[in-house]
Amino acid sequence: MADDNSVYRDLFFEESDDNLQTLNDSILELEQEPDNIDLINSIFRVAHTLKGMSATMGYDVMTKLTHKMEDMLDLFKTGKMKVNTDHISLVFKCLDKLQELVDDLRDDKELEESQITDLWNELDRVESSAGAGEPEAESPAPVEKHDEGALSTKFEYYDDADTDVVNGAKADGMNAYAIAIRLDKDTMLKGPRVFLITEHLEKDGEIIRTEPSADLLEDGDFDTDFRMIYLTKDSVDDVKHIIESNTEIDSYIVEEFKEPAAEEEKAEEKSETEEKKAEAKPAEEKKPAAGKPAAKTQATAHKAKNQMIRVDLTRLDRFLNLVSEIVVYRNQLEDATNRESIDEIRDSLEQVSRLTSELQDLVLKIRMQQVSVVFSRFPRMVRDLSNQLNKEMKLEIIGEETELDKTVVSELSEPLIHLLRNSADHGIEDPETRKKLGKPEVGTITLAAYQEGNKVLITLSDDGKGLKPEIIKASAEKKGIDTTGMTDREIQMLVFHPGFSTAKKITNISGRGVGLDAVQAKIAELGGSIEMDSKVDVGTTFIIKLPLTLSIIQALMVQIGKESFAIPLDVVERVVMVREKDIMQTSNQEVCKFQEGLIPIIRTDKLLQVPSSSSNKKYAIIVKIGKQYYGVLVDKMIGQQEIVIKKIDPMLQKIKKYQGATILGNGSIALILDVNAICNSRQ
Repeated sequence: MADDNSVYRDLFFEESDDNLQTLNDSILELEQEPDNIDLINSIFRVAHTLKGMSATMGYDVMTKLTHKMEDMLDLFKTGKMKVNTDHISLVFKCLDKLQELVDDLRDDKELEESQITDLWNELDRVESSAGAGEPEAESPAPVEKHDEGALSTKFEYYDDADTDVVNGAKADGMNAYAIAIRLDKDTMLKGPRVFLITEHLEKDGEIIRTEPSADLLEDGDFDTDFRMIYLTKDSVDDVKHIIESNTEIDSYIVEEFKEPAAEEEKAEEKSETEEKKAEAKPAEEKKPAAGKPAAKTQATAHKAKNQMIRVDLTRLDRFLNLVSEIVVYRNQLEDATNRESIDEIRDSLEQVSRLTSELQDLVLKIRMQQVSVVFSRFPRMVRDLSNQLNKEMKLEIIGEETELDKTVVSELSEPLIHLLRNSADHGIEDPETRKKLGKPEVGTITLAAYQEGNKVLITLSDDGKGLKPEIIKASAEKKGIDTTGMTDREIQMLVFHPGFSTAKKITNISGRGVGLDAVQAKIAELGGSIEMDSKVDVGTTFIIKLPLTLSIIQALMVQIGKESFAIPLDVVERVVMVREKDIMQTSNQEVCKFQEGLIPIIRTDKLLQVPSSSSNKKYAIIVKIGKQYYGVLVDKMIGQQEIVIKKIDPMLQKIKKYQGATILGNGSIALILDVNAICNSRQ
């Protein structure tokens, strides 16, 4: 049972995260389009789903807060409250608090009502001032006055917005039903009974209105009758079957939902002939007999949700086919080996080799995730920063469908948040300053991602004030960093110096003086690099280069002394042969000629303390780190090879010369050189 529970909990967390992100995006959109009723309705539906899920799981604190937030959204819908920045900020506070509650539940913490008291009171004050008491008229006691004792699907209170939701659902191929249910008079636990009925219905559809209201139904604060508007792909017979599976029901009606205006004439007729109608309606409803297969589709979709992995099914089908083929050739190999048929073994091995390459490519694709997973949270962040800093700014996102390895995507959030905060706090100027400089008052931050070869480039640029060399120089000298003879560009690059920060005061926006060295370290940890280009009063651009995947790479296999090493191919520009006489000594380093200039030479044998060969002829692997070329000396070239990166012992990691190890075809192990770290240590 505990296992089942954990499955439901994991599903709840995943769905809640998705719903909260959707709400964040939609509320942000609502701020720009306050009169978009369709948007408000879709926000309602997501909020209602979130509330239903938390209620089903028994998370009362979360349910109450979501319900209170729904009340505020209802005021937007009925026009009793205008959508403005303050109100939107309050809804965002609710979403932040709900995310906090979800995270607490994830950490197995008990939720306390005190966690939402302040926010609840703030919502209450805002709703009361806008006349929030009025909407409650939708669930008055008169609902349950049944003089004739007849069960009716007529709603006492009805909102045109419900029609919009119903029409939208019908356009998506769903059916809309008005359902009225009368519980047995002797039912003791009306609240739980209603909860079970609605839970069964919501497995295959969505309830968009109940009368009495949901909180009265949950508390059992009603007589015996309640009604609802229900959207589903199921047929009327399927819905009846779901209702009949519950106990303690005296009678019920399921019929196609029609707007109250259209039903006015039939009102008396309805109350007299309810039973006939309940029987007659299925014939009408059978028209969308496609409802049957649709019901299956719905059920399948729900089952799919329980599989906690989101992968394109066509990729998994292909995966299965490839594995099946490998099994066939494995069996052929075993058979050919028993008969010692070398030609057959060679043929089968070629096929296995081809299939392995395809499988490898497929696995990498399955591991890929769009950077939108990270980028999607930034519009909300920039909006909040804009308000906190009293600056006008907008975020433009380009190429969010670009894919990266999941491990890289999940680690990308932290450095990008840091860069975004820096751009907002230190980059974008206040509106008055921008006006004086002839810039638009609204600052622009652009976040772009695109693929280039086997790398993904992420650029973050702003049209702000740029990095002023004189300010950086003054700050550097205070910290005891010698800037003598440095160019403006070199001075600007000091922002990556450990512990360097130009902030005059510590703010909760740009952090506690932790400089861009932390960002650089994180990007390097992901096997990438970061470059910067800044022009005073024009803006600053950061360019992050990341490998598509961290697990399998193309490498150049080399020999230093008698040891084999791998160098990632993406940093290699070219290979040139050098002799000892080509290497010159300057005052502080060894250099050799390359492209009309001199580049530093790195003797890897000395650096790695490996006995070198006495040969006069060596190879220089030319690599480009940032904008500087280096020549990495090796004794022999083995060739290009695709290698699988394996983690190495933490002690070796601390040396910062290796980024992993790989197993070669003959079973021996070769270390993978961290060329970035080796070259940077020589600067």
